Amino acid sequence: MSATTRPLFPARPVTRQGPVLRTAVSVLAWFGQVALWYWGIVLVVVVALPLLVDAFGEVGTSTIWFARQSGVWFPFSVLIGVATTYPPVHVASGMTRRSYVRGTLLAVVAIAAAFALLMAGGLMAERAWYGAMGWDWSPQDQGWFDPDVTFGSLLVAYLATFVVAYVSGLLVGTVYAAAGGWWGTLTLPLTAGPSLLMTVLVGNSNDWVPFSELFGSTGEGTPLALVLTVAAVLTLTMAAAFWLLATRRSIAPRRG
Repeated sequence: MSATTRPLFPARPVTRQGPVLRTAVSVLAWFGQVALWYWGIVLVVVVALPLLVDAFGEVGTSTIWFARQSGVWFPFSVLIGVATTYPPVHVASGMTRRSYVRGTLLAVVAIAAAFALLMAGGLMAERAWYGAMGWDWSPQDQGWFDPDVTFGSLLVAYLATFVVAYVSGLLVGTVYAAAGGWWGTLTLPLTAGPSLLMTVLVGNSNDWVPFSELFGSTGEGTPLALVLTVAAVLTLTMAAAFWLLATRRSIAPRRG
């Protein structure tokens, strides 16, 4: 009989995450804690405000519609901080700048998808709740965000807006960190401007956008195909600029 015995439950081989995935998971885990507070506050306001208005007046306007702007600018500002403070820690951990760029871009796309899903789903749930309560429901701005808008259209529009805004936040923070305050401020029309442009396009109710007739304009708002085209061009351009700046950024060695 052999002296060597096999374990009843052999240990599984340890699988290590690659640096890109590790970076993405790290950013998502940290941002997730902030996002929980954000969505907790949104939920309280969205539920409490209509009940308060109903007690003293007439409910007729979507509350979560106003959260659209916070869904753009709050993560945008948080990601500026990520872009300025995270790279030194990343490099000090023995990982490359390229893995940082790929990981953070992967993370912001995932964050944008989650926020778009929650925002679009919340708007649909709010509309159903208003109907059950006998309240009128409509967004503050019209355009193609009319009361009959579908979940799919909302999801795509939110996703396009949020992806542009969050990549823009990374680019803004990177320019400030790499080139200093003067250049960071002077280039804001180029680095932060795309976020503002997307919010204007999505909230447009008069269809004043040039070339919109080429994308099937109905005269009531920016065609969704045009929104997606602009978002794709802006995202790719900013991601390329982020890649070039972040991979060439000078990072002082950590001391102590």
